[in-house]
Amino acid sequence: MKPMFAALFWPRSLVVMCLCVLGVQAASAQTFKMPCQVEGVIPALDDRKIPPEKVEVEIQSLGKNIFLKVNGSKLYQVQASSLTTDDFAGKNLTSSKQMGAQRKHQLTGLMSEIRIERETVTLYAFNDIIYRGKTVRLQFEGPCTVPAQ
Repeated sequence: MKPMFAALFWPRSLVVMCLCVLGVQAASAQTFKMPCQVEGVIPALDDRKIPPEKVEVEIQSLGKNIFLKVNGSKLYQVQASSLTTDDFAGKNLTSSKQMGAQRKHQLTGLMSEIRIERETVTLYAFNDIIYRGKTVRLQFEGPCTVPAQ
């Protein structure tokens, strides 16, 4: 009886395992990474300049939502997505001229936005931060380089 049970069970378990692996791969989003050279300014602090820096932009699309993240030093860390949750209201800013997203924290009202102009591949972003107990907006922009595929 055991060999017959194994003969029936093994092919079915293999099919189930393959479907599980394919399902996990279909649910994951591929991340596109792009380096950018940016320079920031805080307009509320007499246009205080932030030192230029090389950052990396991560772009993901999952379903109808877009997720953007800027990785750099502490001041250049920004996240934005079109996904709306209990904590954040997201907005998709993608059009024929740009790709982008904006998010606003539901309780604090702090906002962040990341946009990439399609024609010039220029990054524009802002992030509301708390500076000495006051909310100020850090804005930065700069050219990006599309990596060779």
